[in-house]
Amino acid sequence: MKRLFIALIVFLALFGKASAQSFNAGVIAGGTFCQVDGDTYAGFHQLGFTAGAYANLPFGNYLSGQMELKYSLLGAHSSHKEVSEYGYLPYSLRMHYVEIPLMLRFNLGVFRVNFITLEAGASIDVLMRATEDVNGDYQVTTRRWSRISATANAGVHFDITKHFGLGARFMYSVAPCRFTGNPGWFFNQYYNKVIQITATYNINSPLK
Repeated sequence: MKRLFIALIVFLALFGKASAQSFNAGVIAGGTFCQVDGDTYAGFHQLGFTAGAYANLPFGNYLSGQMELKYSLLGAHSSHKEVSEYGYLPYSLRMHYVEIPLMLRFNLGVFRVNFITLEAGASIDVLMRATEDVNGDYQVTTRRWSRISATANAGVHFDITKHFGLGARFMYSVAPCRFTGNPGWFFNQYYNKVIQITATYNINSPLK
């Protein structure tokens, strides 16, 4: 965490200085609602959080590219119904990631709705640590999971004020976060599935 914090400070310092000319830069933080496709548990029951920084480069009046550096807590969690009614063992998976999303953003100002921006892209995700708790048996299981994976992202961002905004994203693994040993790349593996709600503070002008 200390190294990530230092990296975020350097990231903001470099792009914050550049933003005075052509870049926008800022910070981002929020919550995550997570599950892992491929295990026996269902539903977005693992609550986590995300925080980091971003740099945004406009390509024109309505199109821009954005690079981010974030820490995210993802994972999976059993529901009360799965345990009480279906007889599943209580389960919790917590995965700590450093994420580097690259997003293409399109502002709806072209339709005179300039406070809404659509975005899509992908991220490289580096796993720092993973822990699992099965019915009270807590273990560090980092080696069971892919150290590097990739995620597709799609979302929407709302400019609330000149500097402050709110965003929502749906994220899904395009490279498995864990291989089961079964054949196939897209089937019979584990995939992160995440809904992310964030707040952003932009240092300069609103993102476009």
